[in-house]
Amino acid sequence: MNTNQIKGCSFAFPEGLKVPAAAKSHPELVTELNFGEELTENNWLSELWQGKTVAELGCSLGLRAAYLAPCTRQIFCTDPDARRLSLARETFRLNQRRNVVVVDEIANEISTDVLFIDTRRCSDGSLPEFKAQAPLLIVAGPLPRSTASRVLEAGYEHLPQYHRAAVFEAPRRHHGVQ
Repeated sequence: MNTNQIKGCSFAFPEGLKVPAAAKSHPELVTELNFGEELTENNWLSELWQGKTVAELGCSLGLRAAYLAPCTRQIFCTDPDARRLSLARETFRLNQRRNVVVVDEIANEISTDVLFIDTRRCSDGSLPEFKAQAPLLIVAGPLPRSTASRVLEAGYEHLPQYHRAAVFEAPRRHHGVQ
């Protein structure tokens, strides 16, 4: 784990993970560089994402996707903030993550195994419509009742709940298995 100081703030992220210089110099974005809390999430996510195609809603600066890209088949990332999306592209370029694609929105035509929603970045107002097309949906961050209702309406059933995240799966009937 690498710890750096920038203008009185310290942040930690995995050894070798490169961050765009513009993110390090912007006061609002510096707070997103603390990777410590996400590292715990990413440890169990790496098992769930192993060898899969993932769609990430709320990628922010792209640190999670850059970190987990080596264990996935492919990741499609988007964020409601155009500035963060631009920095995510730079993060993937700096870290040579060729299996990560930044998109303006996740199209229903994109076939994925996992749909990951970070509600800290995608609130109800910026959360796009989605259907239970990915067999696995993971929600990290707060899960307000309105978001939970949208998840259940999309066709997902509840699975185990983790400390700071919930995991849902698509009912088998949605995937041609009765």
